[in-house]
Amino acid sequence: MENPQTSAYPFKERRSGKDRRARPTSPLSRESLFGSRRGSRRKEDAHRHYFVDLYSPLFVALLVFTLVLSITDAFLTMRLVEGHFQELNPVMDFFLQMGPLPFVLAKCALTIFGLLTLLVLKNYYIWGKIKTAVVLVIFPFLYMILITYEIFMVMSL
Repeated sequence: MENPQTSAYPFKERRSGKDRRARPTSPLSRESLFGSRRGSRRKEDAHRHYFVDLYSPLFVALLVFTLVLSITDAFLTMRLVEGHFQELNPVMDFFLQMGPLPFVLAKCALTIFGLLTLLVLKNYYIWGKIKTAVVLVIFPFLYMILITYEIFMVMSL
């Protein structure tokens, strides 16, 4: 079926007529798993909220490193609580009272959920000024400071 507007051109219309943008992309589709969008396509879209299909290896490495630091923090926290220190976070204290395994699993689950949320929203701006990706870069440094402090506290037991 030829479009009347393009019939004067020497090529045949190849589009099916269905708009692929009519529905959002499924999270488990081929396009979602093997997509090609890494950033905004236009300069003027850089300050708009947009999602990407592929994430840079740097962000994935930061996520994994932050998760490792979170697990290290969990084990150091358990060691400090054994040494008569107190967990100040009431949510984590609740899981700590249930035992070490629920504590570590809850810490991992909450950390993974938070990190994945930050990764998906990495192109959003907080308060219109700070890109969420900056938070992903800052988290490992904050965890390293916390773990250094906890190591000194464990050494003083």
